[in-house]
Amino acid sequence: MAVSTKTGGKPGKSGSRGAPKAELKPVKTNGRLDRDERHRRIIAELKSNPTVRISHLAEAFNVSTETVRRDIDDLSSRGLVERTYGGAAAPMGREPSVGERTAAMVAERQRIVTVAIQAIAPGDVVMIDSGATTHHLAEKIAAERIEATIITNGLDIAEAVGVSNRVKVILCPGAYSAHERGVYGQDTCEYLERFHANVAFTSAGGITEGGITDVDSQACWIKRTMFRRAERRIFMMDHTKFNIRLLEVVMPLSGLTDLVVDKPLPAPLAEAAKAAGVTTVVA
Repeated sequence: MAVSTKTGGKPGKSGSRGAPKAELKPVKTNGRLDRDERHRRIIAELKSNPTVRISHLAEAFNVSTETVRRDIDDLSSRGLVERTYGGAAAPMGREPSVGERTAAMVAERQRIVTVAIQAIAPGDVVMIDSGATTHHLAEKIAAERIEATIITNGLDIAEAVGVSNRVKVILCPGAYSAHERGVYGQDTCEYLERFHANVAFTSAGGITEGGITDVDSQACWIKRTMFRRAERRIFMMDHTKFNIRLLEVVMPLSGLTDLVVDKPLPAPLAEAAKAAGVTTVVA
């Protein structure tokens, strides 16, 4: 399948049919933050956003990009952040809570779900993974009064779509995670195996040429199972996740049918997606 990368596009259909981002503010002072304060602010920012950019930090701190690079190198050597191309990410084994993530990158996620939702035809069976971007999708489904059966492991997802009388909600059993507001484990995966879906939606902490990556093995198994049971497999992600390599590979790019993003993929990643037969759409 050829890649379709276009602004304002949408994935083909399987049938017919918040709060502002928490950002660092420029420092209103004639002086500069000392090193310890810069380090504290970098770590604090990564508690609500998956990555930070060197250029953004330099502007916010009123220092040079070289100073911020040294800060990140220092924090990385102490295991407090992961060095990424052009910035830093939270350590490989840690992810902000679903509530923290939902409050970040709101505008970008809203654009993404506005495009992704168009893949749902009236009457479809839809699997939706627990997560921040998927929570925005669930709210959009309810707001647009789409008729569908929603199968989910996420309590926030079930509550968001459940306000619509046009949606039938099937909530999976499993071991509850307060951090993710969802259920996980063998019982959840075995329950999902009972169903067939027209389309499944998920997101994750990162994507590389080697595939989708995430920090939690239990969450990875849910994503794999949902995608295995669906005809259409749509991964939604904002640009902060490009080229982010986390603890575990969820699946290779060939496990997707569609990728909906807010900015064009870097060239090597775009080529890898094309080679894997993934349709990429820029919202």
